[in-house]
Amino acid sequence: MGIFDVIRENVTARQAAEYYGVHVNHNGMACCPFHNDRHPSLKLDKRFHCFGCQEDGDAVDFVAKMFGLRTIDAAIKIAEDFNLTVDFQKKESAKERNARIRLAKAKEHENKVRRAYAEEIRQFRLKLSDFFQTFHYWNLEYAPTEDEWNAGTIDERYIVAAKFIDQVGYILEVIDFGNDDDIFEIYKKREEIISKYEREITNAQQRAAR
Repeated sequence: MGIFDVIRENVTARQAAEYYGVHVNHNGMACCPFHNDRHPSLKLDKRFHCFGCQEDGDAVDFVAKMFGLRTIDAAIKIAEDFNLTVDFQKKESAKERNARIRLAKAKEHENKVRRAYAEEIRQFRLKLSDFFQTFHYWNLEYAPTEDEWNAGTIDERYIVAAKFIDQVGYILEVIDFGNDDDIFEIYKKREEIISKYEREITNAQQRAAR
């Protein structure tokens, strides 16, 4: 078994990150060391992905990026630091070479899919953030006075904001801190969610203008 296979079976990206000093919270999130990250945007598990700078990979990729090493040097560092038994002298057979090439191609395709998924999540989050900011502004700007409240002449924008701001806040929290399954469940409904809040905002603006 080659060094990369040994590491893949024994060391996760999260384990490597924690070993080299990255603090990971209970949700598997951390401040990304690869860009100026003030709020945790790095998701760590078996692999890692940053929703901020889009860095992505396994434990070897993480260590290579963190220490500015070649991939093989990062793999050797992990093997030594984690006391992994690796036969560095073993010559790769033709069968192993072909398997490694197939795996590399599959990984490249997987990474493309992951990057596309991460970008869609990022765009979805930006849209939700816009909705949240709109509702937050409406909640403050159009809050009814006591007379308006008693008379029932409450601005439609305030009503919509009060109704939906917590919903949008919850979805943002799931995207930022939820597990992969919960995020994916939200992701599958993203077009429906976006259409819903766009419609509510448009309708509220039209009713308020009458």
